[in-house]
Amino acid sequence: MPDADDLIRRYCSKKDQAAFRRFYQHEAPRLWKYFVARGCDPDTAYDLLSESFLRFIQTVCKNPAAPLPLLYRIALNLRIDLHRRAQHWPVRMDPELLAAIPATESDPLAGETVLKAMQTLHGDEQNLLLMRYWIGLTHAEVAQAIGLPEGTVRRQAAAALHKLRGMLEP
Repeated sequence: MPDADDLIRRYCSKKDQAAFRRFYQHEAPRLWKYFVARGCDPDTAYDLLSESFLRFIQTVCKNPAAPLPLLYRIALNLRIDLHRRAQHWPVRMDPELLAAIPATESDPLAGETVLKAMQTLHGDEQNLLLMRYWIGLTHAEVAQAIGLPEGTVRRQAAAALHKLRGMLEP
């Protein structure tokens, strides 16, 4: 896939619908997985996905320089709005998420073990780990999406990984 920035620039400057379609086809499944992993049922995830892209389309051409962080910032805000009163957002034991965390010889239940440990982390720590390592955003993209400096995201992600490893070690 061409660079997301390039696709969105083409969409904004030339109203290239095919470029936006390619961007959507690449990002929509990743964003839907994020919503499901953050505890949304599939229908709610689709609703949030639609609303995220609607708001994204309405704002991206004003500043098309960083489309991925903008999209994930919108998605994160919608997720927060949906569950504003919830104290803890569990990571769902989704089969696709389990498959993304491979089992090893020493721990055949590694995916389930990791997800159970992740459920004990604070919601912000879960967000960082899911966005960075499961969705695959860079530290810079995560930083822009959640509105923190990149160095802070790096430190917090490292601390969350350290905490997770501590829970998983015998």
